[in-house]
Amino acid sequence: MKKSINIRNLIITMLCITIIFMGVGFAFLAVKLEEKCSVEENFDVVITKVEAQTSIKGGNSAPIATKELVDDGKTIKFNFTMNNPNDELAYEITIKNTGTLPAKIIRLVSTPDYISDQKASSSIEPVVITHTKIKNKILNPDETTTVKLVIKYNMSNNPKQIYIPYQLTVLATSKNK
Repeated sequence: MKKSINIRNLIITMLCITIIFMGVGFAFLAVKLEEKCSVEENFDVVITKVEAQTSIKGGNSAPIATKELVDDGKTIKFNFTMNNPNDELAYEITIKNTGTLPAKIIRLVSTPDYISDQKASSSIEPVVITHTKIKNKILNPDETTTVKLVIKYNMSNNPKQIYIPYQLTVLATSKNK
């Protein structure tokens, strides 16, 4: 009889210990789940770097350019002064997804749109602005892509100094949308 009481007490003790360990394990999992749920997922595509590449001087004075990142890195403002035919400026623009979700680049918005708008492009003739197309490019978190921007003063019968204000804005959305 005493042996069956000891076995019963041992079983009760083991069950109590099991319940205690299950409670501790549940509390640990609840904390880990809360940490995982509290992480806010977002996407944020920004211009991180703008590097001047080649600068070609077509005459006595070199072309001049200034740049400024604005709008929390979403827009870059340029001011170009092209002095002579054959002047050329080139920039490599690095765009990065600093968020935690994959992002889709909708497009690059040029203001004024010297590339697609005939009226705007004729206002700066014979200067031509081009850039790499990255429409619908998917950027995973911490992934980057580059855009090559080229400003070229083509040959002209009437050479003159041309001042060009220009800005480039990155429009992106969550890949899941």
